[in-house]
Amino acid sequence: MWTVWVNSKIAIAITALFFVSGGLACDFVTGRSTDENTLMNIGNFSTVVPVNTAGDTQSVFSADGNISGTLTVVVDSVDTPNGLPRFCTSGCAETIYASGITDVLFNSVVKEDLLTTEPMLALSYEVGPSLDFTMLKLREDVQFHGGYGEMKAGDVKFSFDDANSRSTPASIHGQSRAFAALIGNIEVVDDHTLKVNYGSLDSRGPLHHFSLFWKTAGIVSSEVFHEHGSSDMQNIYVGVGAFENEEWSRNGKIVGHAFVDYWGASLGQGPFVEKVIFLEVPEASARLAMLESGESQIAQVQSKDYSSLLEKGFTPNKRAQHNIIHNVSMVGNYWEKYNPMDDSVLDRRRDKSLPWVGDPFENGIYDENSKSMVNSKKVRNALAWSIDRQVLIDDVLDGHGYVNHQPDLSVNNNNYIDEWGWGLDYEKGKELLADAGYGSGFSLDLWTGPSGISSELGEWLGRAWHKNLGINVNLIDTAYEVYRPGLVARTSKLPGINACREENHSNLPYDWAHGFDVSSFSSGRYGAGQEVPYATKTFELMLGELDIGVRKGLASEFFRENRVWANCIGIVEEQLWPFSDPKTVVGWDQRPTAVQNLAGINNVRTVALK
Repeated sequence: MWTVWVNSKIAIAITALFFVSGGLACDFVTGRSTDENTLMNIGNFSTVVPVNTAGDTQSVFSADGNISGTLTVVVDSVDTPNGLPRFCTSGCAETIYASGITDVLFNSVVKEDLLTTEPMLALSYEVGPSLDFTMLKLREDVQFHGGYGEMKAGDVKFSFDDANSRSTPASIHGQSRAFAALIGNIEVVDDHTLKVNYGSLDSRGPLHHFSLFWKTAGIVSSEVFHEHGSSDMQNIYVGVGAFENEEWSRNGKIVGHAFVDYWGASLGQGPFVEKVIFLEVPEASARLAMLESGESQIAQVQSKDYSSLLEKGFTPNKRAQHNIIHNVSMVGNYWEKYNPMDDSVLDRRRDKSLPWVGDPFENGIYDENSKSMVNSKKVRNALAWSIDRQVLIDDVLDGHGYVNHQPDLSVNNNNYIDEWGWGLDYEKGKELLADAGYGSGFSLDLWTGPSGISSELGEWLGRAWHKNLGINVNLIDTAYEVYRPGLVARTSKLPGINACREENHSNLPYDWAHGFDVSSFSSGRYGAGQEVPYATKTFELMLGELDIGVRKGLASEFFRENRVWANCIGIVEEQLWPFSDPKTVVGWDQRPTAVQNLAGINNVRTVALK
């Protein structure tokens, strides 16, 4: 049975670091004095929080009331719309606040190479003496769209409760199961104060679960829900963001106009354009042409086009430090028997006729040395050893990327060690396949999605594995909406090129709780098509562990195990830069984010046009 615990000795030692209140313009400090500007650190997790409510973070623009023009942004997908958190899957949940329809509690920022937070809808937070709860102080006079009045603590509670599968079992929100594991319940203290009681403490804290950086809950109006109900609210997008929604069509576009009562307007934080339009344009060549012709001012483009755009004077937005690690997830390896959340028995089919799938229960009891487990491990490692990652970067990314091996950790991270990588050894790959009984190769279906970088990576891998291993790779290009249900239900056995686990970016702390998406913690809501015990164990132990040394040790074991079993094979780390047209865009304060929806484009409220 999964249990939650907190290291009390460490808790006592750091309690004093957590008390914070208020806000201070431009800089943020911990709560000992308003004169000290310091970062709050739990190991290498850092959070910047305000002390004095006299002001707020100011944008690079002045609050002169100059709002003009239409901003057009082209991306490969605008995701499926839904106005109710419980029905908002990962892509939808991230899109609703990244597009400016609503806001989140904290913004994200990089300060001195540390990922930190700053106030948005919440001005501050205070962690309890036993680290079992967080008090959140909300901003006052935040108005909802459509005349639905001021945002209150009850609206924030509603939004998180509706997304949380603990309080709303029907929720399929992208973080529904994570919220269930982490949040015990939320109490309304007064109109602008909330108490979040933890089921377990995540060392990442407000940076992730309440911030723009991570897959959090966008704030919506509880009054709209009570007025219209769950069915109608799915198509009503009432938030507190800089842009009031006019249109959101699946596989089409999102249109919003400037919200005149936006809370950030008086603080010089936007909006600075009359209208923002996100257009779904799947073809990368078309997005490039629209940017170059002036049809769009911001565009998601391919890495191979970066060099030419730089030569032509277009501006890459690197401020978000948003890199994405592409991986091959070896779907079908469901090795767990019990759900750690409730001890329920998991009914899983393991098709060991597939060369990459192992069944630890084929002898009746869990046995990692069963025939299928040993042979499938060799097959997966053969694939991992047979990728010339540097050549792939040169061919597909035009040199704008890095060799990568682990799905959760960049080789650029100071904590990375070479033992966690596979390197390049085609002969070793052939030997492993022969030892597993597949010396003549086999056929492998590989999901890539219909277009984009994943499709190109799949084509490249298919050629390489066929040439060097004799494996016939069949690329499956269905949409993610078609592929995802099998991952959620744990019925899929189709490997895919994907961001294999949560937080798959290079700008992240090393010591966060790894393994959620490849464990049964996420069962029924999300997953990468695997359930592996070492991931469940690591996630369980790291939650609530405040000793950074222990957390790093657990993370190291996670990466070691992933290297041994090759369940999720890192390929490359791509530098993801949206480009803007400097002839029209005069400012844009994009922020760090761990999500890829809308190409990681965010904070469009700060975009100003000439």
